[in-house]
Amino acid sequence: MSCLGPEAAGLANARGSVGFGLDLGIADPEAADRLLLGLRAGILRDLSREMEFECLVAASATEALALAKDFHPSAVVLDVGLPDHSGLWVLDQLKRDTRTRHIPVHVVSASDNAQTALALGAIGYALKPVKREDLTDVLRKLETKLAQRMRRVLIVEDDAVQREAVRRLLGSHEVETVAAATAGECLALLKDQTFDCMVLDLSLPDASGYSLLETLSKESAYSFPPVIVYTARDLSGEEEQRLRRYSKSIIIKGAKSPERLVDEVSLFLHQVIAELPDEQQRMIHKARNRDALLEGRRILVVEDDVRNVYSLTSILEPRGARVQIARNGREAIQAIEESFGKGGNAIDLVLMDVMMPIMDGLTATQQIRQNPDWKKLPIIMLTAKAMPDDQERCLAAGASDYMAKPLDVEKLLSLIRVWMPSN
Repeated sequence: MSCLGPEAAGLANARGSVGFGLDLGIADPEAADRLLLGLRAGILRDLSREMEFECLVAASATEALALAKDFHPSAVVLDVGLPDHSGLWVLDQLKRDTRTRHIPVHVVSASDNAQTALALGAIGYALKPVKREDLTDVLRKLETKLAQRMRRVLIVEDDAVQREAVRRLLGSHEVETVAAATAGECLALLKDQTFDCMVLDLSLPDASGYSLLETLSKESAYSFPPVIVYTARDLSGEEEQRLRRYSKSIIIKGAKSPERLVDEVSLFLHQVIAELPDEQQRMIHKARNRDALLEGRRILVVEDDVRNVYSLTSILEPRGARVQIARNGREAIQAIEESFGKGGNAIDLVLMDVMMPIMDGLTATQQIRQNPDWKKLPIIMLTAKAMPDDQERCLAAGASDYMAKPLDVEKLLSLIRVWMPSN
């Protein structure tokens, strides 16, 4: 098979169930869409049956999410280019729901969204075109993951007290913790063993955490598990950006950090929250009251209606985001110019209303995209209308995504998490 596209499929056998998604790249007419959908689904069904799986196929992101919640597949292979919502939105929804967050998800996309997908909790990532043998390999890896009962976490921490505290925090009857006090010990372990996750302190006696990560990324002799950086250091914007190239998550040690660490590790170990020890369950629920991906991030809300400004602020600020307000497109451009000129305090994401005085959202977005420094700035456009061509007009203007009012809070938060830059 040459490429994957807008279906999502759930595979099930005696050992459990697996799901994946395809991007056909088909728009109109509907008859051609149904025909090609059937052809692609047929190929996937044949492949899954060869591997002794049963296959369920959904034709949209919404249907795929419903199937996942109804059938609780053991794994998912999911495409980004779904017809109704981004596959990344589906991924975020799965990982935000305690009933489905443990399901391993392998993402497939025509564009490189690997960093975002992995940060949201994906187990793997593949770029199209994906050949039949590549898909077979993905399914085999997922099957291996499903058969695994004991998870293994490598803790790299030079302080003996901290090391033991993290071991006690993360260990359980399903999680084996292995500790290393130096970069050298870590490399020795990764040369001969594999781990599901690594918790890394940056301050090691024989090498920095940065150099250790760079070594792991360049040397094929070592296994390289998902990394959660757990450090007491205050990181500069440049240091954080450098770390994001290798790390799935960065946690600064503090009063609330143990809860966040348990939450992040359980996500990357694909653990069922209801099966965790009671104390770990309490810590995870406490950590999820705030949103790690929004913590400290700067969001520019461009909106002239004070009621909507209040509503958005009351949604975002309690989750840790820092909100800045602009009342029209002209003020938005000025705010972006000022923030990028300060260095390290640049706006991370824009929520842009369409209908505003002085300069509307479409015009402002077009002007923002003319500046090469702002081409990757995420812009989610909000409109009071729900006309069929609204999404097309917003995307043509340069928006990253689009959402019609009245706003669905959970969907809005999912879109923000999906588009929030990782550095």
